[in-house]
Amino acid sequence: MKYTNLRNQAGTSLIEIGVTLVIMAIGLLGLAGLQGNSLRFLTTASQRSEAAQAAYDISDRMRANSAGLNNYIYTTPYSSTVAATSSIPSCTPSCTATDIANIDIATWLQNLAYRLNGGAGYIVANAVGGYDVTVMWQEAGYVDVDPACPVGNPPAPGAGVRCYTVRFTP
Repeated sequence: MKYTNLRNQAGTSLIEIGVTLVIMAIGLLGLAGLQGNSLRFLTTASQRSEAAQAAYDISDRMRANSAGLNNYIYTTPYSSTVAATSSIPSCTPSCTATDIANIDIATWLQNLAYRLNGGAGYIVANAVGGYDVTVMWQEAGYVDVDPACPVGNPPAPGAGVRCYTVRFTP
């Protein structure tokens, strides 16, 4: 029977435990970073989903009020729309197509402000006989100019603002 000298083995299990703790710490830090990124991407996806739903909402309202389609054009600059607190007009005892369009736009803008951070929108006629509905919002941590945002008339909203545009023909 052969005996090994235990004095030469002293402290090796302590070193192994230390190395294991360092590897575990690095792994847990990576996992925490992954969790942070997934929360950020989840917020971005949620905002984009809200924007799409809002764009389709006003598009459906416009289709329902075909007599008042020309009254839905809304090109107020982004900064003015975000700063304004719109009130919803009323029409009694009967509403015209223009009144319905004004109520729809005011409701839409209030919903954008409620659902999205810095929510606002544009509605413009396009060259093919339809309309472009653009929903805009401020995204945390985004500092660039979104290439999806309109340029010209209406003016571009600027840096840090995301845009989602739906083109439709009634």
